[in-house]
Amino acid sequence: MIIEHLTVSIPDGTEAAFLKADAEVWTATLAAQPGYIGKETWVELGDRTRVHLTIRWQTRDEWKSVPGDLLAATDRRMTEVFGHAVPVLSCEEFEVIG
Repeated sequence: MIIEHLTVSIPDGTEAAFLKADAEVWTATLAAQPGYIGKETWVELGDRTRVHLTIRWQTRDEWKSVPGDLLAATDRRMTEVFGHAVPVLSCEEFEVIG
């Protein structure tokens, strides 16, 4: 299993709106992709504008096969629904070994 770990930035006080928009836009899109397993969303206690998303994929190839144009369109839709751009601060990948 592969973990995609994203850290994003959201405006202060928008956690509930972000979670709603993210479920409607990103989670719905990713869930339709081959290899998608699931997702968790965490917020930093010391800085609630920093949100961490852990997305589980069966394989790296399945994760990386998601079309770039679909990702770009989904990002634009997220901005529309949420009302704010959601900058990605970092993207890391991990392999589950145990």
